[in-house]
Amino acid sequence: MPGLNPESMKMIEIHNLKKYFGDNEVLKNIHFNVEKSEVVAIIGPSGSGKSTLLRCVNHLEEPTSGEIYVEGVLLNDKSLNRRAFQRHLNEIRTKVGMVFQQFNLFPHMTALENVMEAPVNVLHESKEVAEKNARMLLDKVGIGEKADSYPGTLSGGQKQRVAIARALAMNPDVMLFDEATSALDPELVGEVLKVMENLAEEGMTMLVVTHEMGFAERVANRVVFMADGYIVEEGTPAEMFSNPQNERTQKFLADVAHG
Repeated sequence: MPGLNPESMKMIEIHNLKKYFGDNEVLKNIHFNVEKSEVVAIIGPSGSGKSTLLRCVNHLEEPTSGEIYVEGVLLNDKSLNRRAFQRHLNEIRTKVGMVFQQFNLFPHMTALENVMEAPVNVLHESKEVAEKNARMLLDKVGIGEKADSYPGTLSGGQKQRVAIARALAMNPDVMLFDEATSALDPELVGEVLKVMENLAEEGMTMLVVTHEMGFAERVANRVVFMADGYIVEEGTPAEMFSNPQNERTQKFLADVAHG
């Protein structure tokens, strides 16, 4: 298979990743792996490159240089022509679900219709199968009773749970969460984190950019601290929160604790 990395079949592998916006180097020589069923939390100050890194993993941002592999297949395969690359990208994206800060639901569709949309139009599932799965997923995230509700009538936490169900409807192998709770009122954060925690317990591979340190400490297998476009330090939650080695990590965690 073209673009296959024969040395490894990790869920995500990143080698020498760099990303520029104009003259601004946002990601600086990133090396990074995610194992199957691993939950990796990425923490760090605003502007450190966390969200850009996540967006590069499914090519919402095009890497300036470097290589990204998803399940052993090179994502940014420059040997492909434009049409072949788009097919290649679409195929990989079906394996990688993403949940954003903003919910991005279709306002004219019910919760059920939002979850059904991609399976019907991308995976070509029958409406009957897609509806059955969508109702099951809405139950799974705790809002089965809201299936026929429109986004405008839902709370922020309910909208985000619909967004998670929508991502899961594609049956992904990896889930990316980009500050999934940052747009929510504080009292609604817990209901979304609980859904994410349940996914982790079920063995979903997850890459989570988050400001929720309690979630990172409780749920992640590994915590990565980013600052100024670099991965500064990484380790287990116990290592990172109890005994960080880098001065920049120590300062960030102290500021968060007292913030």
